Amino acid sequence: MKKIATTTLLALMLSLAMSCKTDKESVEEDELVEVLDCSSVKTGKFKYANPAYGEWIIDRNETTSIEISETDDLKIYSDVVWITDCEYELHITDTDNLDNMAVVSSVLRVVITDVMDYGYKCVSYTPDGPEEFEMIRIDG
Repeated sequence: MKKIATTTLLALMLSLAMSCKTDKESVEEDELVEVLDCSSVKTGKFKYANPAYGEWIIDRNETTSIEISETDDLKIYSDVVWITDCEYELHITDTDNLDNMAVVSSVLRVVITDVMDYGYKCVSYTPDGPEEFEMIRIDG
């Protein structure tokens, strides 16, 4: 009888310990999962925060993107295909500079990783590998 009571008590304690651990893990997972709302940066005019990337202006609406280099007088036209609310592909369709025709038909994947009042951060997956960027909104 004493063995049964001890076994039952151990089983109950183990069950409670597992229950507490599961609840704690559940809370931690909920805290880690933060839904990012990218709707405010899906459209608009943006520039790179890092001046090393030049004076490129990105003018994007729901379905198209035009990247304009003010210093090189170059434009790159892309179709925008939204995969999720925070992930899209740029299907490069044209450029107005014959020297850059090699980029036409390229596809770049962009994942928005953070949204701030002034813009957003993203990772662009290029043939050369992923690159992190911070973009600043330049329109109202």
